[in-house]
Amino acid sequence: MKKIEVGSLFLQEHRNLFQCPVCKGAFEKLDGHSVVCANGHRFDVSKKGTLHLLMKGGQNEYDKDMLSSRKNLADTGFFHPLLDAVYAHIDDPGSATVLDVGCGEGSHLHYLTEKGLRGTKIGFDISKDAIQLAAGNFFADAFWCVADLAHSPFGENAFDAILNIFSPSHYLEFDRVLKPGGKVIKVVPNAQYLIELREQLYALDTTKREYDNHQVVDRFCDIYPEAIKEELNYTVELDAKSYGWLMEMTPLSWGASEAALANAKANPLKSVTVAVTILVASKEN
Repeated sequence: MKKIEVGSLFLQEHRNLFQCPVCKGAFEKLDGHSVVCANGHRFDVSKKGTLHLLMKGGQNEYDKDMLSSRKNLADTGFFHPLLDAVYAHIDDPGSATVLDVGCGEGSHLHYLTEKGLRGTKIGFDISKDAIQLAAGNFFADAFWCVADLAHSPFGENAFDAILNIFSPSHYLEFDRVLKPGGKVIKVVPNAQYLIELREQLYALDTTKREYDNHQVVDRFCDIYPEAIKEELNYTVELDAKSYGWLMEMTPLSWGASEAALANAKANPLKSVTVAVTILVASKEN
């Protein structure tokens, strides 16, 4: 089947996982390759098999080159230990219905699928470029859609797990779309995340060199008092290519001076620290 047909079939079988982002009503039918709600709002499946559910253009600072570099870096295994830890918190990975919030170019869901995540998976991002890359490289791993967390197009009590990896949160929305007992698994960088790169780029600027995740972690724990907090630290060896991809994909380079960037290019790091906090909480039954 063509990708547009596969995408349409997915929607036919899983309309309950979605809602109209305009009126919040249920999608009642599939009309050709379009999904339609009771109020007549219509959204078309693209030729790539994806669905665009933004009500207006989304704003995202990641361009195609940055997203491609992130995929290349992910392909080296850069995030694998982190994702192994995330996978360990997913109940029944062989059948769980999973929503990846801010999925980017799809590398995380791809790796988790290879690891054994076999249930129904949806990845969404506000970036159309990201979703096009995800569908182009990992079409079979998940259903990919362009959507905005602030105007969520997903159904109530629909998902067993939400993955929230290095992306914004909307806890009221998470609570709405999770099944009772479903899990939120959030990953945030901590103070040592990419510390070598931050020291290289911002040697004289402590405001940009230092990072504190306490506000994000405290907010999560306020929402979910029974949350589990897990710290993960590991070192990734870099060669010239992977260091270049890291520099191209990280927002850390955006505010660096020309002199700092030139120095970084002339003195590529040989390794870097990945240090994150993994937060896990369950929706009450």
